[in-house]
Amino acid sequence: MTGRWIYHISAAGVVVLAAAAFTLSYDALHQLALDSRVRPALAWLWPVVIDGTIVVALLTVLAAKRAATKAAYPWVLAGLFSLASVAFNIAHAPDRPVAQLVFAMAPVALVLTTHLLMQQVGWRRGIPGPAAPGAEQQAGSEPAYPHRPGAHSAHRSPPTDQGAQVGARARVRAAYQAQLATGQTPTGAGLARAAGVSERYGQRLLAEFTNSKLPRHSNGDGRPASAHLATRTEHAERR
Repeated sequence: MTGRWIYHISAAGVVVLAAAAFTLSYDALHQLALDSRVRPALAWLWPVVIDGTIVVALLTVLAAKRAATKAAYPWVLAGLFSLASVAFNIAHAPDRPVAQLVFAMAPVALVLTTHLLMQQVGWRRGIPGPAAPGAEQQAGSEPAYPHRPGAHSAHRSPPTDQGAQVGARARVRAAYQAQLATGQTPTGAGLARAAGVSERYGQRLLAEFTNSKLPRHSNGDGRPASAHLATRTEHAERR
């Protein structure tokens, strides 16, 4: 059995377990809402608000991780609503320790299985596919020739290891050189879109390339081309 089949089977199992945990927690919260005199026509919304917020918050953590941004607020939100779901499930359980434990397991399983599914999504991005010609050269060192901008626009996750970082840097440099060659004014956002990296990473490399010796041709007034480019980029970012 290949790694891809193992991933698909395990992911399907996690989805089934998460759905079962959500169903059990939903039933308990729905009954609690009815017992609390929430209108029957609206009582079904109560478990959706509680457990649905947990799922959405954890998915937001995954999105923030891919965008290389902080996810403190989604984590806090997921934690608070997880505790609330456990507490409400226990409140609905009969007044016996074993019964309370049984009802508490459903929301706990929902949180854990959703987080496990998030991890599997992250691992899925690391499963190697067929190697493209020249991929080794691109990952190992920066190419001496520019690449076509947008060739890697589908991969928008930030570099996670040294090889990926070198490849992402090479794509940004290639996009930078290509835009200069066509008379465009490179911006952090434009390089990020063309190279398939985060905007923050594109802005950082733009500043580095602008202040480096790439290129150093004079524009006729004694100033290097990079100095003119820095001025043009500053005006473009201010707009």
